[in-house]
Amino acid sequence: MKIFASHELRHYELPTTDVPIGSPSVKFNGYESWNKHDISIGGQLLKSEGKALHYDIAAEAWLAGDRAGQLHIDGHADLNFSLLGDTVRLAATAFLHRSAASFYMNTFRSRHFWWDNNLEQMIHSRVMGEFALKKIGTKVRVGYDLLKNYTYFGLQNNRRANGDNFLIENLQTNVRQESSAISLLTLQLQQNFSIGPLNWENVLTLQKSSKKDVLPVPLFNAYTNLYLRFKIAKVLHCDLGADLRYFTEYYAPEYIPGIGAFGIQETAASRTKIGNYPVVNVYANFLLQHTRFFIMMSHVNNYSGGEYFFTPHYPLNGRIFRVGLSWNFFN
Repeated sequence: MKIFASHELRHYELPTTDVPIGSPSVKFNGYESWNKHDISIGGQLLKSEGKALHYDIAAEAWLAGDRAGQLHIDGHADLNFSLLGDTVRLAATAFLHRSAASFYMNTFRSRHFWWDNNLEQMIHSRVMGEFALKKIGTKVRVGYDLLKNYTYFGLQNNRRANGDNFLIENLQTNVRQESSAISLLTLQLQQNFSIGPLNWENVLTLQKSSKKDVLPVPLFNAYTNLYLRFKIAKVLHCDLGADLRYFTEYYAPEYIPGIGAFGIQETAASRTKIGNYPVVNVYANFLLQHTRFFIMMSHVNNYSGGEYFFTPHYPLNGRIFRVGLSWNFFN
């Protein structure tokens, strides 16, 4: 058990200007600075030893400062027991977070983006249960998230054809806050198989958002990894295999280079879906004592016309041959 108190000081500086943003003659004429203070108290009750039962309950409340009223309560517990020669793990995770928006979501200054907001604190709660069988490599997760005052970036832009390329025009980014509740349901199955040298790892995920235009997620997401694991001359460890990643189509958040973040696509005429395209890598890993080296052909299934994007308008690399070496300098 522990209790604690903390004081945090954060200092920010952003440029200022007397000319309206967007003007071709905009010039910065100095910096504006802020000092933000926060005082919080909290505690934790933890049991990590033993084989059967573990738990971790923590809470922190912010009493004064810029984040006054913020509250984080986190809990996790797991129960482990033997059943029919296997080890069963039942776990539960839950949290309730009332969080103030970051400073940069409220205040931002740059040549292309400028905003001043007074955002409400976001409330995010989650309940998740897990069932696992250690011996046969099965793990099932069910989670439910509820968000209120969800804060995100909204992105507006226009695109027009320019030969084989597209020009982006009228790029605008705004901070949005969704006052109504958003729910997110997650179902995940992890199943690993092992028969002699053959190994097969799988993670399958289903997700459903109640507001896809605010919190978009792919309905189905899959990762699979099939490989042979063996030794040569009893000293050289080898993995030969291939992995695959796939998710269904959805309107994924678009990257905003000016702030290094992602925003929801809000312009109907230029909204773009990505997904429904598998990416396959073929690899060989080798381990000799403390030295690891590998060869890989990434995105081996690349073909002309393939819609290989993980974020809109930023294509993945095509087929690439990679070689790597890792050497630990210790005995």
